Amino acid sequence: SSHFGFRSHQRWLRHVCASVSALLGSMASRAAGGKIEPPVPPVMKRSMLAPHGPTLRPQYDQEDEWQEFCERTDTSKVHDFGRYWWTYGRDEDDDGFLREAVFLEVPLRKDAEAKNIRANLTTKHLTITVNGDTLIDEDFEDTKWLNSGESYWEIEVKEVKKVRRKVLKYTLYILMECPKYITQWLFLSEKTEDDGRFIDQNEDEEDNIDDRLRMIAKMKEPEPYRDADIWFSETEEEEERWCDGCGSTRVVVMKKHTDSKYMKYCNDCPFVSPAKDNSLPTGLMKQKDIDEKRARKQRLRARKEEAKKRMEAEKEKAAGEPDRTEEVPEDHNKSEKTRMYTDEEFCDVLTKALRRGEIKWEDY
Repeated sequence: SSHFGFRSHQRWLRHVCASVSALLGSMASRAAGGKIEPPVPPVMKRSMLAPHGPTLRPQYDQEDEWQEFCERTDTSKVHDFGRYWWTYGRDEDDDGFLREAVFLEVPLRKDAEAKNIRANLTTKHLTITVNGDTLIDEDFEDTKWLNSGESYWEIEVKEVKKVRRKVLKYTLYILMECPKYITQWLFLSEKTEDDGRFIDQNEDEEDNIDDRLRMIAKMKEPEPYRDADIWFSETEEEEERWCDGCGSTRVVVMKKHTDSKYMKYCNDCPFVSPAKDNSLPTGLMKQKDIDEKRARKQRLRARKEEAKKRMEAEKEKAAGEPDRTEEVPEDHNKSEKTRMYTDEEFCDVLTKALRRGEIKWEDY
């Protein structure tokens, strides 16, 4: 008992010391005018430290390829097909861990309820019916990625094209051992056009971990950006040290007292030509040229974005006011309030619901 008391006393002392240290640290930061950050829950901390991917900036020659890769693998991209739309991202499960998933959303009527929804999900096919009407009856494009046992659906109310509507959100979990990313196609019907031809006839690669790693490994880091006062650079390859008359590389670049600028004197022939003269070193000239090209590209991209916004605005103006027949009012679930029960009250409410037939037991 004395050993147990000694250990308990040590733990108590450590706890007191830690509390005093935390208090002194907070007082010091408050005195220094620093911002006091509240404690972060472990689940939120895992979410913030999730590998969402670093922002890379490769060389100028690889910027277009990297931009196309980022647009193709963008998880915020919405694949909209009118009667449904889906995105690829991460979902936090019950244990607080982030898992790869596909979020499929299907708009519902405002009178739709969960008890009238029937969903049949397999690794090959998905069927969703509401009040006997089939909303989704599609085959998956790939049958080797879906974790049908842990996927689930729920009803949400969100704004769809400026209208508050009920939406069935189906979270389709991806198998942990699956190396593929679902960023191109979800259902098989998405790959075919109206005349039955396949869109990706020439598409022979899929988005997986190996291809992404190869793409990232292929990117090269750009050279350090030189300021105006840094003049060191390798210029031997850019000075054109060859004779313009015979092509010999035995030339001497010099400026005689009779020359107005630097000239190239060949040792193998009497040909004399003006040497290449740059106001800036080669490294700074390359950097200036790349900056001009990048600025021109950004201006072109900005004009494209403006044209796209104008086109979307014209489409919205031509479409007119949205259809609000299925709009859900803001107070549709106002009567649903969380009520607190004691154990006896909860047992009474549960017993009455069972007797009325509102809750049915099912044997699996």
